[in-house]
Amino acid sequence: MIHIGGPYYEKPLFVDRHWLRDACECSMCVDPDSGQKNFGTCDVPTELPIEGLPKIEDGVLEVIWENDFLSSGNHVSRYPLTILQKDILQPLPVKTLWDKAIFERDRLNIDYGEWMAGEEGFLSGLHRLHTHGMLFLRNVPSSEECVISIANQIGNLQETFYGRTWDVRSKPNAENIAYTSSFLGLHQDLLYMKDTPRIQILHCLENTCEGGDSLFSDGQRAVNLIRIGPAQSQYHLSSIPLRYHYTKHGHCYQIDRSILQKERERFFWSPPFQTSRGGSFHGKNGSTRYRRWLKAATKFRQFLEDDQWVYQYKLQPGECVIFDNLRVVHGRRKFDAATGSRWLKGAYISNDVFKSKCTALNPQLRALGGGNELTPTQQASRFDEEYNIWEKEDSTKS
Repeated sequence: MIHIGGPYYEKPLFVDRHWLRDACECSMCVDPDSGQKNFGTCDVPTELPIEGLPKIEDGVLEVIWENDFLSSGNHVSRYPLTILQKDILQPLPVKTLWDKAIFERDRLNIDYGEWMAGEEGFLSGLHRLHTHGMLFLRNVPSSEECVISIANQIGNLQETFYGRTWDVRSKPNAENIAYTSSFLGLHQDLLYMKDTPRIQILHCLENTCEGGDSLFSDGQRAVNLIRIGPAQSQYHLSSIPLRYHYTKHGHCYQIDRSILQKERERFFWSPPFQTSRGGSFHGKNGSTRYRRWLKAATKFRQFLEDDQWVYQYKLQPGECVIFDNLRVVHGRRKFDAATGSRWLKGAYISNDVFKSKCTALNPQLRALGGGNELTPTQQASRFDEEYNIWEKEDSTKS
């Protein structure tokens, strides 16, 4: 281990020698043109003698490796402390869990021009997309191509069988309930695909119909409320998979997923695309397992759909909502297609692309501050205290 202390970090930093040698980015270790490593991690010997003591000058850690495996002599590696800080000590800002009141207070509206400039406005938007999972753009030009340019500020679009972009508008014999005027309950998109899109972008081009308000709710808040409750609720929601599917118009997608996942923040919820097929509730004690799961799932739905949790807003032409499809569930009130027109243009961005952008801009995002001071569990406990959630549950049993 190599110890870095003194005035450089608030807490002493201990770095494994093997990890540090593997992390060298000099021109001998990393090809300057392709950015690819010239050796594998397993090529680095387990024994790594160092000449003298590591030293720090002008914010750079210098280590001299004796009899280096790559250079066959001494090898000098230099590591900017800002890079070590980014890699080891600097996670992204803590997320803010929200209910309707918090989102109404914190809602961020960014001008389209500021987003497209890619500077302070874009960074503020990306920061809010990470911390709250959703933001709005205003003054977006009335062009079908704008959703592409908006997405490209983050990265490449994720194309699906719906196309590179797609239209949300009412039509007969619709292949998706979103393309009707009916009520659409809270859900996540494309859970029947292994690579579920991470970011969804909806640009409002027309919306003169009566009704059609958009609905949003913070799924990570619901997850954390479940996790501070009875252990059996977590067990049933994490151990029993549901099957999500889309089997129309020559397509056949399906995948089994439980509502809660091992990753504490991850969840899956999309009732419109859920099928009762599959063997999760068959066999001995199947009915008992199903009833217990149903009770826990109903509680989870309440944590998504009760009025205090749902942010409702009718998108206006020239507005665009950008949200995290793996965090924020969305839906829509029914609307009367005879009273006007409703047209949203949509696009997706993959999880890998979004994570790449956030990681690349991590120092700038952290510099904006604004991360929640409480952990998600502590935030959920605050909601529990405010709304007496689990206390009400206990009182119904007594």
